Amino acid sequence: MKAGPSNSGALTFGVGDITVRLMSVDPRLQMEVQGAAGLFLVTGAEADIHVEAAWGQLSDTPPGKNLFDSGGVWQLYRRDADYIFQFKSPTCGAIPYKQACFNSSFTSGELRLHVDYFDRSQPVYPLEFPLDELLLVNLLANGRGVEVHACGLVDSDGRGHLFLGHSGGGKSTMARLWQEAGGVQVLSDDRIILRSVGQRIWMYGTPWHGEARLASPARVPVAQIFFLRHALQNGIVSLRPAEAVARLMACSFVPFYSPGGLDFTVAFFQQMTQSIPVRELSFAPDERVVEYVRQQAR
Repeated sequence: MKAGPSNSGALTFGVGDITVRLMSVDPRLQMEVQGAAGLFLVTGAEADIHVEAAWGQLSDTPPGKNLFDSGGVWQLYRRDADYIFQFKSPTCGAIPYKQACFNSSFTSGELRLHVDYFDRSQPVYPLEFPLDELLLVNLLANGRGVEVHACGLVDSDGRGHLFLGHSGGGKSTMARLWQEAGGVQVLSDDRIILRSVGQRIWMYGTPWHGEARLASPARVPVAQIFFLRHALQNGIVSLRPAEAVARLMACSFVPFYSPGGLDFTVAFFQQMTQSIPVRELSFAPDERVVEYVRQQAR
């Protein structure tokens, strides 16, 4: 899915009630949102994050102290109070194809695309995954919320069910089973944002979907939380709060290089487990699990 190219030189999208304003400060840089991110475009919203994008000439010189290497395409550096993400690809070489510098609160940044690697006649999405997700994860860690590996959905009675698990744990399977049952809105089959609003924990859909390719910008209060486990029959086991927090941490996207972010995330999950039941759901991959889970909320 693609949104049309930006004629105004700006794109605004919102995920988890956080709004990002992406501005092209280079008249030669034409932008478009790609993939499911197009569902999250908004208008008229005040931005929480401002990012300026332009073409540039990057170098292979490290831009600061290395804080984290993903082992994939991106690395994170620290220079004075700023955080700098670099993105490299074996097909491009030693020079990064993209570099983004953000202030310490991740509310403002500058992004440069290495001009030699792109066809400048074609529109691009400067915040292309995983940068858009990395930006939100780091902003959330500053006291705003947490992103988790989960399928989140709203049932026909308006209740929010959160199913957590790592890759292959059954999140996309669960999303499909509920969709087939009807009357359900799936917020995401892979990544969900959690935030505390008005003394309730809300979950929000994200554009970073799984293999079922399900994404929605909607939100709903969380009624039930389950960790998924494949089994031959359906069953539920309650988790002690300490175990629940540890397993939530293992399924979360936490900037482990940020002590403050870690402390906030632990406290957030402790608060959440005090108000919402957290259980392990063993499930057989057929339609019976849908009604089984519905019964637990009644």
